[in-house]
Amino acid sequence: EMGDAGNKGKVDAYPKLLVPILQIQDDLRQVNAMVREPSKWKQAQTILSQAKYDKISFKKIFNAYGDNIYYSDPDRANVYLGGGATPRNEQSLAYLLRNEVLTNIEALKAELDYLLKDSTPASEKNETNDLFLYAKTATTTMDEYIKLVPPNEMKLAKEFMQSKS
Repeated sequence: EMGDAGNKGKVDAYPKLLVPILQIQDDLRQVNAMVREPSKWKQAQTILSQAKYDKISFKKIFNAYGDNIYYSDPDRANVYLGGGATPRNEQSLAYLLRNEVLTNIEALKAELDYLLKDSTPASEKNETNDLFLYAKTATTTMDEYIKLVPPNEMKLAKEFMQSKS
């Protein structure tokens, strides 16, 4: 269904494309709190073992939103996706932040796997600094990514999430 704006149907979809990203932000905030308590490490590991945290799936979720949002002209977006246009500063920053979040999630998953396989009792483990750092960095970098979202889209995405819960 096309409105007078030509790409209105697509623009209306942006807040819905943002929802999975906001859900990842919520997950990361939970995990950041969970890693402080060894009894919750397994639960944190379960959250991060969801398919959406695999590199390809993670990038697809962010690209579905990010590759379209930074161009108001859909033809320009398509040219960019085909390799023929330069990304805007916001788009470059968004990719950098997304990659930083992903890098820290991967390190966090590896650290959790290591700590959970280690037979030393959790209370005696001294190697939690990296775990805390990766969780905190993933969370704060994700928050920086979310700050790039236009306020109206954020509002619509949160309304959509509330209507689904």
